Amino acid sequence: MSVRRVLALVALLGAPLLCVPAGCTVLLSPGEKQCETADDCETRGFEGATCENEVCVEPIVVDTVWGCLGHVEEPTPDTSQFVTLHIRLAFATDDSSLPVDTVVDVCDKLDLNCTGSNADFPKGLHPGTDGYVDLTVRQGFDGFVRIAQPTIMDSRVYVGRPIVTPPNITEIQILRPMEYEFLASIATNPADPERGTAILLANDCSGDRGGGVRFECPAADDGSQEFYLINQSPVIPPTATSTDADGFGGFFNLPPTNTIAKAYRDSDDAYIGESSFLILANTISYVLVSPTP
Repeated sequence: MSVRRVLALVALLGAPLLCVPAGCTVLLSPGEKQCETADDCETRGFEGATCENEVCVEPIVVDTVWGCLGHVEEPTPDTSQFVTLHIRLAFATDDSSLPVDTVVDVCDKLDLNCTGSNADFPKGLHPGTDGYVDLTVRQGFDGFVRIAQPTIMDSRVYVGRPIVTPPNITEIQILRPMEYEFLASIATNPADPERGTAILLANDCSGDRGGGVRFECPAADDGSQEFYLINQSPVIPPTATSTDADGFGGFFNLPPTNTIAKAYRDSDDAYIGESSFLILANTISYVLVSPTP
């Protein structure tokens, strides 16, 4: 119930307002019952309230989508424990599985060329015939996964924030070179092989895809183009200025460099979070951007 409705009810009853830890109710005269059942609360205008100790108590409404913004608390990783990510690799255009000769390498974020031999970052993994690959990483992993196969664009997937539990993302959709060039040509100038692209995915506070999110990338210059995937097709501003329910956007033709992507709620410019990543020539960087402190 809105504050206005509560105040109107208070005025009607001629009683002062009382707030209790679980919500607000009406303070009655000593010995006077406010309710015996939840139906009594409904009759008094407290929609969804429960009757507790003869008092109507409204439930606290929690915003699971963006309620964490401004006070995000990241869990502390237990680096003695591991997390297994069960991920399907598929072609974006037809959802068929990537072939079994696809090579998947887990990389330390600072290992830009992904050449390290640390056992915490396994290399040379392959998906099964169903496209699924299991990636076992230590809690706190915040690096990237390199995906390579002769028929696809070179691809790097950045997890964005240190992993403590498996993310809600269970599939990564990959582009072939011709598909990438076609998408880039729809949105802007032809794809520049000396530059790279960032495809960004916004997450909300519950770890689901975030709609209505605007992205910024300080590496973008006059040769770059911001876009949002609306109904899975790239649309550029001002026609589209934020993500749809699928949560995807990004930047074509970014100059090779280390950079970050920042996410904002488009309706009020509220800061959501940011992720760091590397742009390489003729490579797609897939970047997860979640709420951050």
